[in-house]
Amino acid sequence: MSRALAVVAACLVLCTRAAHADAIDQNVRDLGSGGYKLRLAAALTLSKSKDARAVLALADALMSDSDATIRRVSALALEKMVDEHTPDDAKELSLDALERAAKSDQDDKVKASAVGALRALSGLKRGKPTHGGGGSKPDVFVDIEASDPSKKAPADAPARLAKILKGQISKSGYATEWPGGLPTQSELTSSRSKGFIVASTVKKVEVTKTARNATVACTVSVRIAPWTGTDGGEKWEANKAASASGSAKAQTGVTQREIDGGVRDCLEAVAEDVTSRQVVPFLKHLAQTGS
Repeated sequence: MSRALAVVAACLVLCTRAAHADAIDQNVRDLGSGGYKLRLAAALTLSKSKDARAVLALADALMSDSDATIRRVSALALEKMVDEHTPDDAKELSLDALERAAKSDQDDKVKASAVGALRALSGLKRGKPTHGGGGSKPDVFVDIEASDPSKKAPADAPARLAKILKGQISKSGYATEWPGGLPTQSELTSSRSKGFIVASTVKKVEVTKTARNATVACTVSVRIAPWTGTDGGEKWEANKAASASGSAKAQTGVTQREIDGGVRDCLEAVAEDVTSRQVVPFLKHLAQTGS
């Protein structure tokens, strides 16, 4: 029952977004699929908003737009748009996009703009939770993984899914970072820390096109199990491991950029819903009762 509701909820979120487009939605679409002048105009218009949709669209443009001017406009815009009130997912993706541009963008002006934006936004970088601070080890550590064996999602899909999982797990009070990198079995044991793995997998991505639009259908599964460190791996045991899955559909345009955006929306909505509704409660049960 709950899984079916999760599927419906994910579908409603995406379908409503497509059905009730406002000015921001229109500019997001223009930025993703228009010609150069239309994309530039959309970027400039979105830069005047602090709406999370605008922030996410410009972060995506910074990472993937083919024109250096639009990427530079996006970097400069993010510097002004992102602040302490920006939702965590939009904030983190923006910072990641800026870091990537600062390191590897092929245009020097884009790189310089991204470096400047990162410097201005440096105070917004959140410290990683360690449940004790100062290098102390967390009581509960969760290893987050994501994969796309379907090979049909955009290349950045696993990384984006991992961010969704990290956000949901961190909000529950459990650490997703370990001081010095992933722990070994002996490190977990000596620290008396409980370890778990939460991993999302893209099970299906199907795209059906018509002359005017495309329908994206996706399925994501998320599994959870006790985890005994990098040299021990996960333990699939009765009553201590489980998996959940959900599906959704999204309506989008017919360009590849629009379809990729629809796939991302579809996958992320399902991953967030399944993790918050089913995985986190099970994780809390395991952490409280012992692994």
